[in-house]
Amino acid sequence: MKRTRRQAGFTLLEILLALALLALVMLGVWGALAGATRVRRGADAVMAQSEEVRSVQQFLRRHVAAAGIQPWVTETGTRARMFEGNAASMSYVAPLPLQSGHAGLYLQTLSIEQGGQGMTLWLAYQPYTGDAPASGEPVRHVLLRDLRGGRFQYLAAAAFGKPAAWRDDWLTTGGLPLAVRVHVDPGWRARVPFPDMVIPLHSGEGFGAQIGGAP
Repeated sequence: MKRTRRQAGFTLLEILLALALLALVMLGVWGALAGATRVRRGADAVMAQSEEVRSVQQFLRRHVAAAGIQPWVTETGTRARMFEGNAASMSYVAPLPLQSGHAGLYLQTLSIEQGGQGMTLWLAYQPYTGDAPASGEPVRHVLLRDLRGGRFQYLAAAAFGKPAAWRDDWLTTGGLPLAVRVHVDPGWRARVPFPDMVIPLHSGEGFGAQIGGAP
């Protein structure tokens, strides 16, 4: 009995259809793998951002709170102060984290500065030299970058019949604010929350505090 072409094997059309189906399956598999990779990378990025934010929050909570009442000056002949702050920066004396390898007290400045890709939260520090001006340039370290905004506020103690109140600056030379409020808008870190932080200062008794931050 003679075998027909159908019995002898697949037609060219059937082979082409099979190859097309295989290509579609492979395309689907590749798309699924690519999607899974993007999800994993996105999750890794969020975890890294969360760890970065957590570390900064921990630093602020522990070491800004440790600001002491040691007087300091920035230039010869200027009046010594214990703390100075405005909406964009604040300076105080406190120890650095033990893991930094720097022992002793340091004059530290936290600042929020405009940059090319948004705003950056900086930490600058130099050894505390008492009531003599520090020599040399401070070391600067980026805490958070690419921020959309941020500001600092200071809680002044009740005085002269006025209740305790948050102010945008701290210029009094005789003491520290009761607390510092840190507001950071994380911008591209929108998936990582950074709620406002209120940090009580251990030495903050508002000595000579003036509502409005007057010296």
